[in-house]
Amino acid sequence: MALPKATVALPKPTLPLGGASTLGVTSVQKDEDEDEEGEAEPFINVALSAAGLVAALIVLTFQLMTASAWISAEDNPRSGEWSQLSPF
Repeated sequence: MALPKATVALPKPTLPLGGASTLGVTSVQKDEDEDEEGEAEPFINVALSAAGLVAALIVLTFQLMTASAWISAEDNPRSGEWSQLSPF
């Protein structure tokens, strides 16, 4: 008993409408575009790093505000002691 075939023959690839000459021009244009993008990458990296830092500082501020509310709660027997946050 033979196993069923799981593959089918694909048609042969065809050239794009412009022919082979379009491929060379397209690759040259992509190289030029990559050079222009390469010049802007340091600015984008710095901008994204700065945005990440600002976001991290905002999160840290909210965490400290929340911890301060818990530490200075009226029903906390050790009110005002930041050392109660430490697990040691």
